[in-house]
Amino acid sequence: MKYTTAIIYKFFTFFYLFGQFTLAQTIINTENMMIDDQGKLSYALNFQGNLNFGNIDLIQFSTAQQFSKSVNKHLFRLLLNYDYIKESGTEISSDYTGQLRYNYRINKNSFFAFLQAQNIKSLRMNHRYTSGGGYRHRIIQRKDNFWDLSAGLFFEDELYDNNLSTQNQVYNLRYSLSTFLKYKFSEKLLINLSLYYQINKSNTKDYRLFLEPRIYYTLDKFNIFLDWTHRFHSTPYIDVFRTDNSLNVGVEFKI
Repeated sequence: MKYTTAIIYKFFTFFYLFGQFTLAQTIINTENMMIDDQGKLSYALNFQGNLNFGNIDLIQFSTAQQFSKSVNKHLFRLLLNYDYIKESGTEISSDYTGQLRYNYRINKNSFFAFLQAQNIKSLRMNHRYTSGGGYRHRIIQRKDNFWDLSAGLFFEDELYDNNLSTQNQVYNLRYSLSTFLKYKFSEKLLINLSLYYQINKSNTKDYRLFLEPRIYYTLDKFNIFLDWTHRFHSTPYIDVFRTDNSLNVGVEFKI
C-alpha cells in the first residue's frame, strides 16, 4: 500500500509540474479507453468538463465514445470524439474526430487498418484525413499487464486556413512507430501509457510525437481517470506552437 501511494504521489507531482490546459491535437490515441475487446459488443463513453462564470467566463468540455465488436479473430472499432471551448463569448474550439479501425488478431498480436477524419479549429485545420495500417506485436504479457510495439505506414491529407490567402494543403506519407503499456497496481488502480512517433517519409525532419499516461480508478458502475497528454510537431505548417500539453480529469462509463 505504501508503494502504491508513493507511485500515485509521483504521478500527481509530475502532472502538476508539466501539465498545461490546452486541447489542440492531431494524433488521436485509440488506447486510452478501458473497453473489453474480447466481448461480442462493447460501448464506452467518457466525459470531461469545466464551467466558469463571473470574472472568468469559460465553457469547456470533451467527450469520447468507442464502439467495439469482436467476431472470432476480427475486431471492429468506431471512435467518435468532440472537444469544445468557449471563452468570453468567443468559440475557441469545436473539434470533431471519427475513426474506423480494424484488427485481425493472431493470438496477442494483430494486423490493423484504419480510416480517420477530423477538424481542429484551434490549429486552423479545416480537415485532416488519414488512412493506413500496420502490425502490432506483444512483447510482454504478465496476467493483465502487457507491453506492445507497433509499426505501420499511413497517408495524410491536411487543409489549413481554408478560404484565406494563407490556405495550405498538405499531403504526406508517414511511418508510424508506437508502444503501449498497461500495468495494474491493484484491483482498482491501473495505468495505461501510449507513445506514438510519426515521421514524414520524404522529410525526416518533419515528425510528430504523442505521449499519454492515463491513471484509472475503477468502480462498479464507472471509472475515474486522470491523464496528461503531450503532443509535439517539429515543423508546424502554419504559425502555431510546436508543443501542446493537456491535463484532464474525467469519468468513463462502460456498457
